[in-house]
Amino acid sequence: MSADLFKRGETWWARAQVRGKDHRRNLRTTSKVEAKRRLKAYLAEIDHFFFYGEERHTWKDAVVAWGETAPDKLRPQTIERYVVSLGQIDHLLNGLYLDDINKKLVAQIASRPGISNATRRRDMTAASQVLRLAEAKDWIEVNPFRLWDRSIIPEKREPIALPPLDHIAAMVDAAPGTLGYLIRTLQYTGMRKKECTLLERHEIDWDRKAINLTKTKTKRPRSVPMDERVVGTITGTPMYAHSTYVFWHGEGKPHLRASSQFGAMRKRVNRSRAKEGLPKITFRLHDLRHWYAVDYLRRGGSMYDLQQHLGHSSLSTTEIYTDFLTPEEEQKAKRVGTKPGTGTTV
Repeated sequence: MSADLFKRGETWWARAQVRGKDHRRNLRTTSKVEAKRRLKAYLAEIDHFFFYGEERHTWKDAVVAWGETAPDKLRPQTIERYVVSLGQIDHLLNGLYLDDINKKLVAQIASRPGISNATRRRDMTAASQVLRLAEAKDWIEVNPFRLWDRSIIPEKREPIALPPLDHIAAMVDAAPGTLGYLIRTLQYTGMRKKECTLLERHEIDWDRKAINLTKTKTKRPRSVPMDERVVGTITGTPMYAHSTYVFWHGEGKPHLRASSQFGAMRKRVNRSRAKEGLPKITFRLHDLRHWYAVDYLRRGGSMYDLQQHLGHSSLSTTEIYTDFLTPEEEQKAKRVGTKPGTGTTV
């Protein structure tokens, strides 16, 4: 194989001759240093093609192919979560050919500093999904993410920190439009963020004072009770005539980027608080779910009822909140209410 560089105008081109056949490519750069680097990659691509007899595919090719097939196989929430993960590791994979992704690179991705184990595992799963499709298309022989030993990244629950009431109030006061009402509803219902941002008026049963959720994380419908705080919050939320969403912005659209909005708003609030010598606000929207759970149990609520309100599949998940209770409160929480599936008071 022979190869060289030549210019057309200000742009560098690559020219290679393989088995008597001339190959040319626009390297799309005016820098000779960069052109030499791209020539090397181009030659590797040609060499791969003649050795394996097939086109050499990139990580980007695989991501695009996965994006085209994912809607037929995965729920929108799952796709959204994977897209976030793929965006977080793109800088390590973008521009690489699939056969360049090896165990060493996977180990580098798995050991990135400054992120939680849960995030590492999600990112690895997302990347594995992409390469799983590439493997099925016969673009690669093995999926290095699938071969990685996940036990090296143990699942570890992040410690729960309950947001102080004055911090919640500060964020509500600073929130524009209906965002403050959404924050309060999350606090007083324990609903998941997605459930609340997509809440529609027809899901509210005012007679029974309950929110009937049909689109949940577990795909199981559930009912969330509304006490006087929730009723007051939702009835006080301004309505948009042409939208069915309870919490809206713009022209009646739901707050699909509520977490990003909340994070940006928190930064602004903290700048003002720093000038006043006030402590920094650090809680996330999801922490309001924890606040609700602990508040519910402290006020005498049943652990079994709380499990149903939160939509937990296992009672052991709900029991993590007993760490915030006194022995007397914990005993009461485990004795009051109806045990799911029995219809009997426990």
